[in-house]
Amino acid sequence: MKTLGLAAKQTVILARPPLASGTDGILTVGVALAYFLTARLSLALLDPTDGVAVFWPAGGVASGILIVLGPASQLPVVFGVAAATIAANLLGDRNIWSSLFFAVTNAGEVVIIAGLIHRFCGSPFELNELRRVLALFAVTGIATSVSGLGGIAIFALFHGSAASPAVIWFHWFSSAVIGVIAVTPLAIGLASLARNPPPRWEAAEGVLALGVVSLVCALVAFLPNEPWTAVLAVGALCPLLIWIAARLRPAFTAIATFFCSTTVVWTTTFTIGIFGDPRLSTGERVLTAQATILAITLGALVLAALFSERRLHHDAILERESRLQDALESAKLADRAKSSFLAAASHDLRQPLQTLKLLQAALESHQPIGEARDLVADIGSSLDTMTSILSSLLDVNKLDSGNLRPSVSEFSLSDIFEPLAKDFAASVQARGLRLRVARSGLIIRSDSRMLAEMIRNLLSNAVRYTDRGRILLGCRRVGDKVRIEVWDSGVGITEDQLPHIFDEYYRGTDGAERGGFGLGLAIVKRLGEILDHRVEVRSVPGKGTRFFIEVPRGQSGVNVPEAASPVRPCDDAFLGSVLVIEDEASVRSALRRLLKARGIEATIVATAGEALTLIKEQGLRPDVLLCDYNLRGSSDGIETVRRLRVALGRNLPTVVMTGDTRLQTVNLISAQGIAVLIKPFLAEELLDALRGQQKLVATERTSYHSVAGLPQR
Repeated sequence: MKTLGLAAKQTVILARPPLASGTDGILTVGVALAYFLTARLSLALLDPTDGVAVFWPAGGVASGILIVLGPASQLPVVFGVAAATIAANLLGDRNIWSSLFFAVTNAGEVVIIAGLIHRFCGSPFELNELRRVLALFAVTGIATSVSGLGGIAIFALFHGSAASPAVIWFHWFSSAVIGVIAVTPLAIGLASLARNPPPRWEAAEGVLALGVVSLVCALVAFLPNEPWTAVLAVGALCPLLIWIAARLRPAFTAIATFFCSTTVVWTTTFTIGIFGDPRLSTGERVLTAQATILAITLGALVLAALFSERRLHHDAILERESRLQDALESAKLADRAKSSFLAAASHDLRQPLQTLKLLQAALESHQPIGEARDLVADIGSSLDTMTSILSSLLDVNKLDSGNLRPSVSEFSLSDIFEPLAKDFAASVQARGLRLRVARSGLIIRSDSRMLAEMIRNLLSNAVRYTDRGRILLGCRRVGDKVRIEVWDSGVGITEDQLPHIFDEYYRGTDGAERGGFGLGLAIVKRLGEILDHRVEVRSVPGKGTRFFIEVPRGQSGVNVPEAASPVRPCDDAFLGSVLVIEDEASVRSALRRLLKARGIEATIVATAGEALTLIKEQGLRPDVLLCDYNLRGSSDGIETVRRLRVALGRNLPTVVMTGDTRLQTVNLISAQGIAVLIKPFLAEELLDALRGQQKLVATERTSYHSVAGLPQR
């Protein structure tokens, strides 16, 4: 194909200081020897008509070395190629000038191939993707096309040729292409195996596969040139190459194709085997051999790249799945940590609220009539609102974890409309707005506290975004549903904002100036999803917004008259004694004030140890035990109750107070036959619980030892 020269454009080689590195010198000599030997072997197939070698693997050797070693090795490789080209040409029939031009052409071809590969594919270069394989073939075609033009010029200037320039260019081009694609992948594959050695099983399977390929190539070389031998060769090689491509790395495919290419070249050269048919002319045999090498190499490398990409994608998917699992585990840990934090925060926030509620109840008993009593009542209403808000916000954590279960019942809308109207009266008046509540006795089916929180957030949002005018809270029947509506005459919501208003922390364009954290509507949406209540919004910018909540009507479908306040009988007071164990000083003080104000005999201590001392050493015999669940120095309230019951020798009626709202905690306490009060509770709720336990005193005067099979007292 070539005359001892690989053509390339006239590339200007920039000079650098003389080679001082021993490594560079060794590389230059090594490239020169490899290039020279492969070039001399190619002279055996020199075409006498135009003087161009039929196969030129020397270019593949140099290109492979430069691609593998990277741009830093460019000058040693160029010098080695140039030196080998000059030596090989001078040993032939070339003069010094043509040898120099051939050296420039051959070196330029190598530089173009490696340079384009490094430019567009990076380094280190692998054959593990289809685009990389196609890139190698493409840049090879470009570089050898350019070098062929240089070869034509050299022949025209220094050597006469009987062939036309087109024939010379084609022979040059085809010989260079076949040489590069047959040898360069081998160098790239061997370097890949050196960088990342295969595991033992792959190496063993690869050696076995290459051994079988070598055996088939030997059979191709020695079998007679008959039609059936060609079919046998194809039938044997195709499954082998598919096996290697599918099971092993592309490097093994590159080695296998090199074996096949070498076999084709030598059987063609020595006129043996199926490629050495003497009945064909030299040109026909060469074209057949070149086409075969191109087809085998391109097909096998493309197939190997496709299988490699599949393996890479599979590994990437597994890695992403692994990372996703790790992220999910981190998210679970974070969620558990958040839940634990919120549970602790719930307990700590409920303690001061409980203190305020008890103090408010104690103060209320000292203000039977007048404006002072109204103020105390307003304080109680505000505390109820704070409690509801706290409970709802903490319930979002249960929503996230899937632990929140709504308590659905039938109730009148007036039960939630009236308190909401009272809660928002002051804030509406402060902004100069008018609040109209269309009171209704319609019976609906929902969770009253969660639904009230949804409406509360809608009203809060309406107050925040309304500067003048009015706000309306009402409802209307829609078939078997009741549609609760909140209207305002505020700034409205633009069309582009509507899809985002229910997102967490979204506050609109002027939300920061109006306050809030962008959680209200998000809570509305999430509570609506839990309750299966459809939430809709309609808005006209500058005129106002309307929110709708659709809830199912109650089964009765009739209005329920407002119940009168229950009148307690005079003899329904708590007449027994109470032992109170509460480690929070503020709650303990508030309980002391409340129980004293209600005329209840109470012994109040901070720890279980103090209570046991009073029982064992001072003979304290309370009628009811009121105990906190989370006591310092005790595992839990249940253990404290058990120890006190053992000390008293009877099943002491007990009420446990707790700020832990987790369902498993409440169920655990209730399972022991103990009444539960969730902090913050109302004073009347506490008194009701004590009265309920007092009724058990007469029937529970049995010995606690009977539980253990001991005689009753």
